[in-house]
Amino acid sequence: MALAAESRAVTVRVRRLPLWPVMAGGAVSGFVGGLFAGCLLGALVAWFAGAVLDWHRQLGFTLGVTEELLPLGEQVGLLQAMRDLWFLVIPATGLLLGLVNGLIGFLAGGLIWGLLNRLASGITLDVDVPGPP
Repeated sequence: MALAAESRAVTVRVRRLPLWPVMAGGAVSGFVGGLFAGCLLGALVAWFAGAVLDWHRQLGFTLGVTEELLPLGEQVGLLQAMRDLWFLVIPATGLLLGLVNGLIGFLAGGLIWGLLNRLASGITLDVDVPGPP
């Protein structure tokens, strides 16, 4: 039976942070948040398109007004496509907003990297170093 190796706590100082892992972390965190928010926004847009079409249909029947005279009447085709293709609208909106937020997070990671490496004279970390087996 092997005994578990003992570990001891050691305090180390990180002099500089590497650029690409910090920027990649910012990009991933921005993309995930943007993907979630974009999917919610896409679902709201698809629902809103269906609600506007129902409203147009109701106004057309009750008032006898043509679609061109109603608000958003010229965009009926686009609204119908968004309502019918909701299963494409939602992930496309999520990916679009995720990519934009990922780019913002990527750039923010670079800014954080520059500020920490310029202004911080070292970051103290406590790590566990395993002893010999």
